[in-house]
Amino acid sequence: MTTDQTQLSLLACHTDEELLGSVLLYRLPEVKIDTAWKKLREEYRGITGSTANLPYSGLVTVLRAIGYTSATLFPTSKTDPPKFLATTRPIDREDLHAAITLWEQALLQTPADRFTFQHPSQIADLIAGTAPEKVQLWDQITRTTACIDAPGWVWTAAGWTIAEKLSGETWTIDGKTITFRRDLANCLQVWDRELLWNNTWLAVRGETLDDIVADDEEDTDHTWKTATRYATLRLDVMMKSHPGLPHPVAVVQPSVSRLSNTLRNARSAWFEPRDTKGPLLNLDLGGYGDHTHLNHTTRLALDAWIRLHGEHVFPRDKDDEFLAPSALDLSGPPGKLRALVPFAVSYPVGRGVGMYSQRELARHISTVLEQPLVKCAQVAGRRPFGNGRTTVEGRDAVLWDDENLPQIIAASGCRKLRILALYKSQAMRTRMQLLLAYHFNRPDLAATGIGENKPVSLNEHVEVLFQPTPELLAHGEHHDQRPALVRQLHGLDAPEDTRLLALCETEYDPKTWARQRRASKKTGSTVVNPDTLDAKHRVNSELARHRVLAQFLTLYKPGRRNPRKKDRELTTDLELLGLELQGHHRGHMAIADLSRVAGLVHPRLTKALRSGPNGLKEPLVHVGLHLRQQRGDRRIATDEPKLMWTLVALVPHGPYWRTLAYLPAEHTGPGAWLDYATANYHFRARSLPEGRRRDELLPRHIDRALYELGGHAGPAQGYVMYVSGGEARSIWPLLANKNLGETPDTAGQINKRPALPGFTLEPDQRPQAVVRVTSGSEDVARPALVERLRHIPEYDEPVTEEGKLATGLFQMEKADRTFILCNLPHQFTGGARYARAGESYTRWGSSDPKEQAETWYSHTATEITVLHHPADRALLTYGLAAARLCDHALHWEHRTQYPAPVHLGIQMDKDHPEYRRTVDNADGDDEAQT
Repeated sequence: MTTDQTQLSLLACHTDEELLGSVLLYRLPEVKIDTAWKKLREEYRGITGSTANLPYSGLVTVLRAIGYTSATLFPTSKTDPPKFLATTRPIDREDLHAAITLWEQALLQTPADRFTFQHPSQIADLIAGTAPEKVQLWDQITRTTACIDAPGWVWTAAGWTIAEKLSGETWTIDGKTITFRRDLANCLQVWDRELLWNNTWLAVRGETLDDIVADDEEDTDHTWKTATRYATLRLDVMMKSHPGLPHPVAVVQPSVSRLSNTLRNARSAWFEPRDTKGPLLNLDLGGYGDHTHLNHTTRLALDAWIRLHGEHVFPRDKDDEFLAPSALDLSGPPGKLRALVPFAVSYPVGRGVGMYSQRELARHISTVLEQPLVKCAQVAGRRPFGNGRTTVEGRDAVLWDDENLPQIIAASGCRKLRILALYKSQAMRTRMQLLLAYHFNRPDLAATGIGENKPVSLNEHVEVLFQPTPELLAHGEHHDQRPALVRQLHGLDAPEDTRLLALCETEYDPKTWARQRRASKKTGSTVVNPDTLDAKHRVNSELARHRVLAQFLTLYKPGRRNPRKKDRELTTDLELLGLELQGHHRGHMAIADLSRVAGLVHPRLTKALRSGPNGLKEPLVHVGLHLRQQRGDRRIATDEPKLMWTLVALVPHGPYWRTLAYLPAEHTGPGAWLDYATANYHFRARSLPEGRRRDELLPRHIDRALYELGGHAGPAQGYVMYVSGGEARSIWPLLANKNLGETPDTAGQINKRPALPGFTLEPDQRPQAVVRVTSGSEDVARPALVERLRHIPEYDEPVTEEGKLATGLFQMEKADRTFILCNLPHQFTGGARYARAGESYTRWGSSDPKEQAETWYSHTATEITVLHHPADRALLTYGLAAARLCDHALHWEHRTQYPAPVHLGIQMDKDHPEYRRTVDNADGDDEAQT
């Protein structure tokens, strides 16, 4: 009998002692160097008035540039200045002394005409006078029974070694010979101008210069169409640890880097030195428009480097730190100075490298490093998930047509739903009417229309109330009038058992608003930042104060029709209505979001979790923890950050599910578990709390919430905890790989810190299992090769067949607690013309300008690590449960990045009116959590 096994190889390689090699370690005289650093810091602060730490990274940048080596100072905290310098190559003693001397003078703002190599520097004397000691990187790694740990400089030096090896070998692909150039930050990129990808909007649009001349009646500037834009392949090289592996793993993350034709607004740039063997210089910039400037650390490093090499990067205004106008222009073919496009803009070279490039790159890296790729074996069978949520032309018929819909609504905490349809344009009213008639299987309402200012039944348990609210929804400065306008709405006086939802019209053009934001930040600008006029967040908050949960919908813009999609025979009024709404994806998602905020969960989830020999047979509560920290728009270091954390629980309620969310304590009262919808409107109506990730009481607050959850668990036999790994590793020791293998004490602590969420509770109140889930992060290696091993009785060895696609759950070899959920972007499976671009060739092999402008999709991964579980239960049971909670999205037709309870917490956070960009690791840890 022939048996098959699917194997997945990641874009990551194992390492060994020979590959990592050695470093030179300068052990500095501790007492003298501490005194010297302290003296320099006091002098620096006296001159600048700053209270910040010394910018050590500027010195490290100079040392890397002059020595073509990795260079790391450690430690680098305010209270513990550097005591060691590690380099992968020896640096000439005189060069080392000169570099430190020049950096120190730049740091102390010495006038340019007074720079001298004879500047007295105790730090330069001490470092240059120290004889380096050769040590093996392999010996600096601490190994436990479950993982490894190492000082931060070890990871940096090892990454440099890997990048250097990869830059020393060419890659032959699609008839091209590719050479990678490394930079000072352990990244590689294709620098050869002939190998850059390029395209024009003229070619993408299928036009010619003659078309422009014929259509140009107003002498319009068509430079944006005819200008050639460039992009390159960039590889980020990182060293990572994995639970269960006794050595580091080299992870490579490929990306398409779009090159800017100006330094204005740029944030990252590179300069190519004269020496072709030297690494590219990394330049970090800040500011906007003509006020774009080098950041402080880069300027210090560049001042020292220029004086050592006598090679100017670009002219700079002598009177201030802003770049001179002549330095800002990068138009034309890329030269020695290149910058990344700083914002997400339309560009004629798309994102993503595609499936084929990822596969071949993995093979190339494995060959160059002479190391095997990290492999995973498929578990739980080839179809471990069953049937997830599906829609027909965007409609969730399984939920809305279910005969048990009343029980599903009752489990959410109410008996009836009322939707307030708030609009300001007739076009939006028509669209809302069609969407609601379609999703609730009432095509008759699409034909006859829905009246205004009074509830109209969509079915026995859902009703809608249309009303025009142009002044409330209009953008503008009249925010003080919005509370009164909300109070005037019809339908707010719903019965106690009726949940209020709102579908609201809004206007938003991402490109226009982005331009206005940038323009508003210019000195002397009269342009108003559109965010200050935005009605959406104010209306969202005001409606929440009246117990109404809002979702917003923009005007419909027809998208590109899929030419491969075949027309099907339509026989009912509902199908005809679905055809009329074809392409209204945002409208369909708005209806799905209404069912999410209402807390509706279809009972199919129970079957999904229980199915198969590895399913969860007993009823368990599934709890998701999401944590995020933000500082706001300006992200000023002295501002108190906002600390956002959510706990969401899926509680079995007979055959149905009840969704709960925890509302943290406020000065008005204690925290409490509430129905997901109730918690949402309370949460939206109040400001985000202030706090930091390192607040000592935070784990205690979360454990208190988990203790109180017991009063809502009903017949459930415990709970499983799912934690979004990217945000919480620094809070609980056992969430960080380096601490795996340590055993908590009887109080559930490690080094006087709670080991995991819930571990300060009594043993019978702790989570049955704790699962860390990481997705969309550079920490997770991408799937690259899919191989199917066929075990045929007639052969001693299995026959290997290369596959192209995989969507199963895989267990990492030699790391049995780590699972990889291999995902396919839903765009890749959508059947659009260029959905599978890059499946069998690279961007170098494509001659179609339209294809080059598209995003090239490839596999992504969700890493699932079971950190704690009962000794008598298999790891696979909990790894598979997490995967199924990703695969069986509650209100989305495709997989979610995180298990359902974590995903619900993330969406709850994003719906808050104050939601802004996340700031990770804002407290500036000395070493990254690995």
